[in-house]
Amino acid sequence: MCRAELRTLNPIIAEYAGQVDFYLVAFNESAATLEEYIAENGYANMTAAQPVGSMLRDLKIVSQSSVMAMDSTGVITFRKGYGGRGADFSAEFANLVQ
Repeated sequence: MCRAELRTLNPIIAEYAGQVDFYLVAFNESAATLEEYIAENGYANMTAAQPVGSMLRDLKIVSQSSVMAMDSTGVITFRKGYGGRGADFSAEFANLVQ
């Protein structure tokens, strides 16, 4: 996920804290590095995670920055790749908590 998206998502994530879990995963950085980035930038309610096994391939993450949402049953309800425009993250989070 690109840094601009994290800045955009941070206030939305705060609004849905306790209702939506937000995980930050990178294929080229460790979870510890992501935790440092989260802390240094004052982000809250984000959990850094290390990809396990074929997770990225299974989720069809092929671009440097991808955002996806899954409902409580694991069904992907939203997907946005790097450079996509017009994503309404606020609306997607609202859909997830219904």
